[in-house]
Amino acid sequence: MTPSGGAQTTTSKAAAAAPSAGTHIQPGGMPRNTVAKGFSQMDWMRRCKRENVRGVDSKANHKRVITDEELAQHNTVGDCWIALRGKVYNLTEYVAYHPGGAEILEESFGRDATALFDKYHKYVNGAYIMREAQVGVQPGYMDDSDSD
Repeated sequence: MTPSGGAQTTTSKAAAAAPSAGTHIQPGGMPRNTVAKGFSQMDWMRRCKRENVRGVDSKANHKRVITDEELAQHNTVGDCWIALRGKVYNLTEYVAYHPGGAEILEESFGRDATALFDKYHKYVNGAYIMREAQVGVQPGYMDDSDSD
């Protein structure tokens, strides 16, 4: 108890030195890019439930075959598509939500991003996170549910 009768609180040095919410330290002590308030992965998932983030008609066929040539046309921050494991996603609305920042994503705009994705977070279920942004599939793609 404090002299005024209130409960005494103590803060450990570790808690006082802990980074604030939204700040992440990577191995080696390098700070990681952080996203603005309201742009977490959970915010993205909630947005996907509220609105069309696909950038095309929400009823459009998300299994439409998209050629490499068509994919390559969508290579800017304002219009960015990527392929990931044979599925094509419109990342235009997602860029602001990416925890690693936009710069790392820019390397993959308009092309297959599977190798880059796996380099940084193979353990992440990108298909689940991006499912509402899927606009098509690459030629030859076969979904597991389509196989015999």
